[in-house]
Amino acid sequence: MEMWIPAVAVFVATGVALRLWHRGWRRRRTENRRRVEAPNSHHSSQGVRNHEDRERWGRIDLSNLHPLNGEEVRRLLDVLDAQGVAALSPKDRLFLDNMAVERRGGRDRRA
Repeated sequence: MEMWIPAVAVFVATGVALRLWHRGWRRRRTENRRRVEAPNSHHSSQGVRNHEDRERWGRIDLSNLHPLNGEEVRRLLDVLDAQGVAALSPKDRLFLDNMAVERRGGRDRRA
């Protein structure tokens, strides 16, 4: 019986030491994996991107568009004003992005 007490004490001390070592190891591993973005990073939040998209779409010159496209752009801008950018489908966002692209040699610019 006297042999068991030192063996259990060594076993418990080893377990505690291993647990403390493992905690420190996990903390160091997590710190090494952590990435902090620079203040002028090229990443931006979804809210910032939505705001930039809304501003760009609001600058679309409707007078240079085909009447059908102009009508669709007006409808989508009304949806944006009423429900926000999240209400648009990816297809609608792509359409507005295509309409916001500056094109050279448009039909009104040839004169």
